[in-house]
Amino acid sequence: MKNKFIMVISLVVILSVLSGCSKNDSILIDKIQQAFPNHVQNDEVYHTEINKNGLLVFYRHNEGLGVGFIKPKSENWEWVDGTGYSRLNPDDGLSAIYSNMDTIPLYFSYGVITDPNIYVVHSSGIKAKIIQVPDGTRIWYITYENLIGSPLPSIIGESKEGNKIITIGD
Repeated sequence: MKNKFIMVISLVVILSVLSGCSKNDSILIDKIQQAFPNHVQNDEVYHTEINKNGLLVFYRHNEGLGVGFIKPKSENWEWVDGTGYSRLNPDDGLSAIYSNMDTIPLYFSYGVITDPNIYVVHSSGIKAKIIQVPDGTRIWYITYENLIGSPLPSIIGESKEGNKIITIGD
């Protein structure tokens, strides 16, 4: 009986914490979306990453994935810079876009993986971070130390076994 009581109390505490996290996440997402300028449309914030004393914000608009950079300002956030859009449903199973945010400075490439056989994405010897968001979308991104120049670095998608599935760029 005592063990059952402790288990019930533990469950109540866990559910309370989780519901509190959801509320806090919702408040944070609202503050992030308030930082978007009027000309930058977004349907949903997919993911955020702390980077360079601010947040990289991955967001969906229509059939595209965009990235913005916001930084703290007083009790809110301020939009600093943004990118174009990478396709959410690429025909070849991997989309890629390159971005040079000179104002920060922050140099990166990112996209979406739709081919279930692509397990690793890399470029210029750097392995991408891959994030799966709750709706199942797999986002990848790579940050570079220096400005992305011309020619653009190749983006390579590989299988779990290391077999090249797709190369974007030369």
